[in-house]
Amino acid sequence: MKKIKFLILFFLISNSYSAEKVVYIDIKNVLNNSEVGIYVNKFINSLQDKKIKEFEKSDTKYLVLNRVNDNFSSGAQLAENLNASMEDVSEASKMLWECKKPVIAVVDGVCAGAASNMILLSDFIIATPETRFIEVFARRGLVVDFSGSWILPRIIGVQKAKELMMTASEINGSTLNDYGVLYKLVEKSDLDTELDNLVSLLDKQSFISICMIKDQIRKGLNTNFDESLSNETDNQNSRFVHSDVMEGMSAFVEKRQPDYKNTLDE
Repeated sequence: MKKIKFLILFFLISNSYSAEKVVYIDIKNVLNNSEVGIYVNKFINSLQDKKIKEFEKSDTKYLVLNRVNDNFSSGAQLAENLNASMEDVSEASKMLWECKKPVIAVVDGVCAGAASNMILLSDFIIATPETRFIEVFARRGLVVDFSGSWILPRIIGVQKAKELMMTASEINGSTLNDYGVLYKLVEKSDLDTELDNLVSLLDKQSFISICMIKDQIRKGLNTNFDESLSNETDNQNSRFVHSDVMEGMSAFVEKRQPDYKNTLDE
């Protein structure tokens, strides 16, 4: 089976966090890096067999899609005699979208093609003004993949999504921020600091509440009002008997920061 090469390298690293808190996926850029990337099917196998399953079952809390060498990714490497298994590409996007825990994208420089849609599946995007976001598919005779035709219109609206995808127009990080795509727009030197700040902020919340809210929003995009309301009711009823609620209430009364379990255990 012919495959597209994604310059994606998976490994656990430590930054200012312990390995138990954050797992990184470093996204290597085609334009500035000559290393041969791993194939999409290996990317998927890593998600299915190891990284995502281990990540979701472990005490590790956050998945970070991280830039490398001042770029995020120019997407798939279009080389001679290479085709994508679109089933694999679709499966990869589905697994990212359905990831139970928070996903954070840290973006700088080129972010094109499949990579541009990859970051849209994350929960928080931190980017620089120098970010170059390009839905480049039409320029290459292709159509949009990695779920971009579904997710982008839901974020920026149908007309703007058509503009970016049908004209393959490049926009920078400031424009992404104006469109409401980003969590934070920061200078290149502040990317890691802003990631630290976000993780610290999330750590102050009930982790299971964060993950359940993420799931509610994801399901709400595919349901009507009544179904979404029913889902909220069921989830809230389950929270009333959880230890995190007792801790949250006690912390409020005692005027202190809550000490949550920070696990997905019920």
